[in-house]
Amino acid sequence: MSTLTRRRDQSAAHEGWVIFFGDVRVGAICLRSGAPNHAPQWSWSCGFYPGTTPGQHRTGSAETFDEARRAFQSAWQELAASRTEADYEAWREQRDWTAWKYRMHDRALPLPTQRSEGVARCFCGAVITNPSLVSHIRAAHRLNSSSGGAS
Repeated sequence: MSTLTRRRDQSAAHEGWVIFFGDVRVGAICLRSGAPNHAPQWSWSCGFYPGTTPGQHRTGSAETFDEARRAFQSAWQELAASRTEADYEAWREQRDWTAWKYRMHDRALPLPTQRSEGVARCFCGAVITNPSLVSHIRAAHRLNSSSGGAS
C-alpha cells in the first residue's frame, strides 16, 4: 500500500506542497494568496480528477500548516476508503494522455484525430490510428513515477 508523500510545489508563488499517493497527485497544502492577516493563512484541497467526482473533493483553510496537514489527512482517510485501483488508473491514463498530447504539439505533429484518414506518426516514430491511440500511449509512453519522464 502506498503512503502519502509531500513535495514542494516549485511553481507556486507562495509556499506550497503537492501531495501524492504513490504516483497520483491527490491534493495540496499551500499559503493562501491575498488572504487578510486576520483570516486563516493556509488552505488545503483533497481529491483528484479523473478518479473522483467534483462533489467528492474536499477543501478547507487553517491557521497553521500543521492544522492544514491534519485536516487534509482526515479528508484523505475518508476519500481513500472509497477509492479503487480503477480510480487511480483513470488519473494515470489522463496524465499520460496529456503529456503525450503536449509532446506531439511541441513537435508540431498532428494527432490522428486531426487527419481525415485518421492516421498519424507519433514522435517515437510509430504509426498510430484513432483506434490504436490509447493502447499506443499506454504501451509506449507510460510515465514512470520514479523518473518523472516517459518510459
